[in-house]
Amino acid sequence: MARGFSYAPGASADVDEASAPGLTKERIQELGGSRNALVREAVAAREDCPFGLMVTLAHDHVVPVRAAMAANPKVLHSILDYLSHDRQVAVLCAVAGNPSAGQDILEALAAHRKGEVRGAAAAALDARAARTDVADHTPELRDRVFEESQARREAMLAQAAESSLEAAADEAMEAADPAADAAEPLPSRPTRSAPVRGFRPPVDV
Repeated sequence: MARGFSYAPGASADVDEASAPGLTKERIQELGGSRNALVREAVAAREDCPFGLMVTLAHDHVVPVRAAMAANPKVLHSILDYLSHDRQVAVLCAVAGNPSAGQDILEALAAHRKGEVRGAAAAALDARAARTDVADHTPELRDRVFEESQARREAMLAQAAESSLEAAADEAMEAADPAADAAEPLPSRPTRSAPVRGFRPPVDV
């Protein structure tokens, strides 16, 4: 190997292994102590990173490693609070973007002197407020739709009942009114005028 040569980013097999699922706690611990910063960064991003190793990586001298830990959604709140006082913008923005960041941390970062940090914290606060607003209004919308549906159903039932009552009333009136039958006289029985076969009228003398 030539003097002064450094490995290319991602060239180490340990980098791929550090991101692979199913590693044992012991192997993760070993990779977390690697001299390769890319390996430590991959370990810091793991949600199954051991808590003791989280503390160690939160104090790592390489900024991307601390940023990866700050973005880890499973990071301990105490570690996230510690990283929220980091001097590097990348780390602070990662803290602001972490869904586990508390309201107190976001509000503190929203008042940071760095514009990038303030913007990231403000965006996180706005997104959280929007989710809360939707959650608060969704039950109201559901209740309103249900009430409107119930009102339409009751109106239809009332209309159907009214139609049934009117029909029943008409039938009752027709049955109780004898004039309705008398208004149309029964047809008279027709008189038969044809001569009866075999009958001979009497002859006048």
